Amino acid sequence: MEKYFSERSLLFNAWSEFSCPDDCERIGCKHPDLHISVTIIDLFSISLVTGQRVCDLFEKYIKIGFDPIDEKEPFFGRISLELKKPCHFLEGKNCSIYPGRPIACALFPESCFLSKNIEIFRRKEIFKNFPCIQVPCNISQKRKETLYKLLEMWDKEIFLSDFYLFGVSPFWLDLKNLSELVLKDLIPLEDGRVKIVNQCIEGILFQRFFESGYWSDWKVKLERLDKKDGLSYLGNLKSATDHMIIYTNKTKVRIAHQFDGIKIRQIHLP
Repeated sequence: MEKYFSERSLLFNAWSEFSCPDDCERIGCKHPDLHISVTIIDLFSISLVTGQRVCDLFEKYIKIGFDPIDEKEPFFGRISLELKKPCHFLEGKNCSIYPGRPIACALFPESCFLSKNIEIFRRKEIFKNFPCIQVPCNISQKRKETLYKLLEMWDKEIFLSDFYLFGVSPFWLDLKNLSELVLKDLIPLEDGRVKIVNQCIEGILFQRFFESGYWSDWKVKLERLDKKDGLSYLGNLKSATDHMIIYTNKTKVRIAHQFDGIKIRQIHLP
């Protein structure tokens, strides 16, 4: 795993011509609506940089994130670990964990420009004040190849993290039976529509995951990574899940979960 972390860190900036504009206020590091997904690989990487234990990083800097599968399906989404905002590792305009930052941070904003239709990102409300999105940087062919390599690594890291913590990847959650709670806090928009407050959803999720014991179960699993053999243990996990992901069908969501009180039950989708 030492070799993997070293290669990963080198790829973050390999052949990249991007640097944050001087006038950028690091909105992406601060804005709560820009979700930064993290994996247990990311947490271990941050642990190596900061000297903090993985389970302590989880307790202090991580939240449970909910990412809707589609704008038209706000109550059906993926559960993941995410950085709390504003990012606690942002010091002024600099990242204090830059060599070991989450892979999602290393991919932004360049991976957005791999899309054939960059205008999709430019038109998104959240990106209107992002200078790095509005004025795309140049991406060489070598950098594109590197970004695709990082995306492939990230895909495997997400699978490992989800499978280790949640027992399934991806962890889809259907919140339709909790819609009344979610709809209590809505933000009216200028065009007459309303916006669901994601922080409200995250608060509901944390309360239920905490009260049901899931949060403490996840913490125990992360404490296992803080033992002396944590790195080799993580390496063995990765070898196993890298093999498993080959046989995973990601084309259709077949299994999701719902809350039954504070517990989770599995539901099968048509």
